[in-house]
Amino acid sequence: MKKRGLLVFVFGLFLTVSFGTKTHALSCVEVGGPHEQLDFFDAAVFGEVKKVKGDIKQERFIGTKEFVRNVLIDVKQSWKMEFNSQIIVSTDYTWGYDFQEGQSYLIYVYENEGILASSPCSTTYKMDDVSEASKLLGTDGLSPGKEVNLSYKMWFMTEIDFHIYYATGGVVLVTGLLIYLVKWKRTSS
Repeated sequence: MKKRGLLVFVFGLFLTVSFGTKTHALSCVEVGGPHEQLDFFDAAVFGEVKKVKGDIKQERFIGTKEFVRNVLIDVKQSWKMEFNSQIIVSTDYTWGYDFQEGQSYLIYVYENEGILASSPCSTTYKMDDVSEASKLLGTDGLSPGKEVNLSYKMWFMTEIDFHIYYATGGVVLVTGLLIYLVKWKRTSS
């Protein structure tokens, strides 16, 4: 009986180690205070979060999947870069800040291939008023530029992986077509 228990334990340990989950380590360099972070990142934005929605980014059909959280922000003021009245900021799904709709934040952002992103290593401040952000970064902030509405872009973002549905639909369609062609050929012969 002891041998069987030991065998089950060893087999279970083997399965646990063999099929472990994928994990990522996070290591951040200490950048410094608010002004040092502003120098390090492309810009800082103060605004109210209107919508938070997850999304899957994948390069082509079989590329690596990356889960991101997109945050729609009504910009009240920015530093170093002028933004339109609304922006969408992407943040890491696992390590990114847990933004709450209706709350206001001071966020450090950078631009990566035309997409605004917030680093999990940057400090994010939850604040009630733009005057608090101005105390940290100075009164030389920029007002929002053009009035825009980006809420429609959030509609297209989803955490559902549709690729499996496309592949399944394609297989069913091709199988149905083959069955139809075989039956048609038999009846015409």
